[in-house]
Amino acid sequence: MSMRTKYASTRFGIVKRSKGQSAVDAASYISRSVLVSEYDGKTYRPKYHEDLVHCEINLPEYAPEEWLDRAVLWNSVELNEKQKNAQLCRTLKAALPNDWSYELAEETVRDYVQRNFVSKGMCADWAIHDSVNQNGIHNLHFHLMLTLRPVEENGKWGAKQRKEYILDKDGNKIRNKSGRGFKSRAVDVNDWNEKGNSRKWRKDLTDTINVVNDRIGLPEYWEHRSFKELGLEQEPTRHLGPIASALERKGICTEKGDANRAIMEHNQTLQRARMFYDIAWNSVKNLEKWEQEKAAEAAKNAAEKKAGKMAGDIPAAQEGEAEQTAVGSIQKETSGTKEVSVFAAMKNEVLEMLERILAAFGRLHLPLIQAPNFKKVSNRAALMDIENVRRFVEEKGIDSFEALETFAVQQEASKKEAEEICNRDGREIRRLKELSEAYAAYAPYIPIRNEYLQKKGIAQAVYHSQHKKELETAKELRIPVYELLREGEKFTPKKWEAQIKELTQEYEKQSRRYGRSTVNLAYVELLRHNRKMDERDQKNKDQSQSRQHEKMDRGQKQKKKHQEMEL
Repeated sequence: MSMRTKYASTRFGIVKRSKGQSAVDAASYISRSVLVSEYDGKTYRPKYHEDLVHCEINLPEYAPEEWLDRAVLWNSVELNEKQKNAQLCRTLKAALPNDWSYELAEETVRDYVQRNFVSKGMCADWAIHDSVNQNGIHNLHFHLMLTLRPVEENGKWGAKQRKEYILDKDGNKIRNKSGRGFKSRAVDVNDWNEKGNSRKWRKDLTDTINVVNDRIGLPEYWEHRSFKELGLEQEPTRHLGPIASALERKGICTEKGDANRAIMEHNQTLQRARMFYDIAWNSVKNLEKWEQEKAAEAAKNAAEKKAGKMAGDIPAAQEGEAEQTAVGSIQKETSGTKEVSVFAAMKNEVLEMLERILAAFGRLHLPLIQAPNFKKVSNRAALMDIENVRRFVEEKGIDSFEALETFAVQQEASKKEAEEICNRDGREIRRLKELSEAYAAYAPYIPIRNEYLQKKGIAQAVYHSQHKKELETAKELRIPVYELLREGEKFTPKKWEAQIKELTQEYEKQSRRYGRSTVNLAYVELLRHNRKMDERDQKNKDQSQSRQHEKMDRGQKQKKKHQEMEL
């Protein structure tokens, strides 16, 4: 499989009070939670909820435990900053590989945040989101908020800067123009604001992603350098922002969206021009070689034609086999279609719910927060493919939500049993492997130790002096062997080897069973979540219809009253 190259998408920023921004508002947005700001008295309610995968706060040394509460942390930041033009926090939004599972994304982001920011003294509030566009393409990414002040040993906010006096060449302070004081400048107390940090943090993120991709076998290389640094003529697109994105999703063109479409068209033109140039250049360069190959091919075809063995002919036997294979394939496909159509003809409230969701929203909704099994699945695109979901419902014979819950109970039990067997067999496999290794190291010294034990008195003492080193080694190597041996268990290395093989086969079998149950339960979580969304949509429609009827009734009553007054 060829390696794909992805260009990292990161955006650093500062939340500034001078621009009317709020740290509490930003925290509400990334965590998809309602937060109240004690600074401005506003209640911030996020517009979107469904794309939240995970949110978490990580604190450095000396930070009070109460800051694990998002509202407490960011209100503390807001109230501590007194100036109207205060910088409140640093932000980062960065893309992640869409092929990662949610669990892997959480683990990786947590490690990245801890190494680069929390270990340096910053409080970190981060969240992972996964949205899906109208074409079904996922956008797995994370948001990060970082504090700008260090935390003192007493758990209070420290200063961002300190005063530094400007000295002359002799090391003396320089008086200012008024003569009442000395010239000074403000110096950052840490290196968090250094110019090269964003590039350093961006590179560390892509390095981390590439290490993880290599570990899981994902053929995707992430590049931290910009198009300009790579010598590419492509122009990067602009960030739309939540307002422009929402308008674009509704089909309303925006200035930023138009600019991005122009940039993408420009980039495509460059790519096409470069492609045509490469084709033309290669054609000219290889023309002579192509003509030689063509002449050789013509000579070969002429010889084969003369011998009655044209390359395109299929022997009669093979042709018959190919026809039978094609017919068999068509029959199989027709048979499958017939079975599905019979099943679909039956009343199925689960499939009906899916059709309502598709009609209302055009796609399925992602279950994120209360979906532990869904988080374990990396290929979410396949899991959310409507045809795969329909096939799952039909193959499992799930025709009602009651049947879905019964199926879920069975799968939970199967998953739990498989997990218990894997844990038990895994522990035993590790014990037997460690025992085999320990015994292999100890075995060469067993004859020496046995001979020593058979001797008595002076003979034993003489033997000990002659084999002191071997006997001491035997004593050391014997300890782990007997720690791993169970009561009554004898030295049977061949039996251990057979047990390891047998247990490994069972372990792999149960691992596959665990995986199947996990995927099945992920489908269950997907269907449960979309059922909730369907019920909410139906409720909204009923309320809207009820309000419309009430409005019509009021209109009719007013009209009737008006007519009575005229009479």
